Amino acid sequence: MSAKFNRHDFNIIQGVIDFLDTAGPDVTLIDVAHRIEISRDKLMFALENWVGTVSDDFPQYLRYGFSHQLPLTTDVSVSDFSGPNIHVTDAHDAALDKIFYNDIDTPFGPALFFATRHGICGLGFGAEIGMDETKHDFIARWPNAKFIQSVENLAQYESLLFDDDHAVPMHLIGSPFYVKVWKALLEIPMGHASTYSDVALRAGNARAVRAVGTAIGKNPISWLIPCHRALRKDGSLGGYHWGLSIKRAMLAYEAFKART
Repeated sequence: MSAKFNRHDFNIIQGVIDFLDTAGPDVTLIDVAHRIEISRDKLMFALENWVGTVSDDFPQYLRYGFSHQLPLTTDVSVSDFSGPNIHVTDAHDAALDKIFYNDIDTPFGPALFFATRHGICGLGFGAEIGMDETKHDFIARWPNAKFIQSVENLAQYESLLFDDDHAVPMHLIGSPFYVKVWKALLEIPMGHASTYSDVALRAGNARAVRAVGTAIGKNPISWLIPCHRALRKDGSLGGYHWGLSIKRAMLAYEAFKART
């Protein structure tokens, strides 16, 4: 487990999200603390531990409609160059004979991450669907692999998962079309968003919005490949494989960090 993040902090964030869905427009942090039945000091401690310095306008970032305020990036480009930190294969790669995994505390609750000898191949979040379901989700993706829980084999990656200053080696496992979509997602800057239709255009087929949506939903390395930054054309959230409260929290987390 990571000592840096506390899954209880994300439980509080989820409580804030639930409250804001029914609250009026002029909600203060005191109102939020009262509604979720903790002290303002405890709320501030959890928020600051989660995202850093917090201002009084922080609740607006967690509101359902906040995604409409994100600046849209329309110049997403796709490079065919994998680079030293991205290894691309299909599901028949011999490196899939062993996949190491472990659970970790993250800013978005408990998660499981997976790696081959080439790098991180999976990252999924269990706060909404549960950790068992998260694990079964990945086993179903690569049914022929041997999954081995290991702290030792993943220690080199754990500290990099939420470190903006260092690239994480990734092993992308998917069809050429899926990989092209995932690479397009990597071009969307933190604190911004793009639309499913624009990602489809950049992936080479403007009419393939539904297929792009499927590829985005199949993204195995959530957060690192930021599928949460893909929105509907009207700015609404769309879907998210691990649950919409997690997508909302990710967008709020990034937008607030980008602002500060």
